[in-house]
Amino acid sequence: MRFMLKCDFHLHSLEDPYDVLQYNTQELIDHAARLQYQAIAFTFHRKLHCPPSLQAYAAARGILLIPGIEFFVEHHEVLLLGVCPEDLEHLETFDDLIALKKRRGTDILIVAPHPFYGLGKCLGDRLEEFPEAFDAVEFCHFYTRWWNPNHRAESVARRIGKPMIAFSDTHQLKWMKHHYCLVDAKADRSDIFAAVRAGRFQNITRPLSTMEIFQKTFWHLCVHDLRKAAVRWRLISHPAIRRSSSDGWKPGP
Repeated sequence: MRFMLKCDFHLHSLEDPYDVLQYNTQELIDHAARLQYQAIAFTFHRKLHCPPSLQAYAAARGILLIPGIEFFVEHHEVLLLGVCPEDLEHLETFDDLIALKKRRGTDILIVAPHPFYGLGKCLGDRLEEFPEAFDAVEFCHFYTRWWNPNHRAESVARRIGKPMIAFSDTHQLKWMKHHYCLVDAKADRSDIFAAVRAGRFQNITRPLSTMEIFQKTFWHLCVHDLRKAAVRWRLISHPAIRRSSSDGWKPGP
């Protein structure tokens, strides 16, 4: 029997080595359970974090936790789901990514996150240059009725024959409930991946209001980035703190 699983496979918490956030993985799982999610993935930047204890914690709350990572390939971000540490050891180029996809086959899922948002780390034209490297394209949460870079992503996704799937890219818990997908699959990693590839899902999303996009932009530029700068400065200025890294955060790219 199949179900429409409430899913989000692009999530960050304070364990992410690139971000400085105010909630940990357990708190995010608890929040996801309150919102009745059934499958999620933590996709930290350059860090695969899905220990058995955390999978058990999620399972006890009715959630399937899938291993994931937001990895940098040729300085561009890609979402890798279902991977293991060995998959990442020599992953540097898009040719390596294609080889990984061929080697692991349907056991993994590769998604192009927020490809056309004008940042150097976004895939941009590399998505269309290497379509065989990807299974799906992310429908990004950050858009309004009057400004929406997802339109270009939708056009490219149609040309390369890939589905567009909504993830929240959560950095603040309050936004998680507005942008997700309902996947027509059993609560099983392989079945979920197959459903995504086949486009058997429904995106639940809405444009941000002018006030909401201002709030998000202000938080990222004036709160989050300043936190990262402060922690970087603290680590640089105090070698003992850098060695101990007691808060679990290390400067990212």
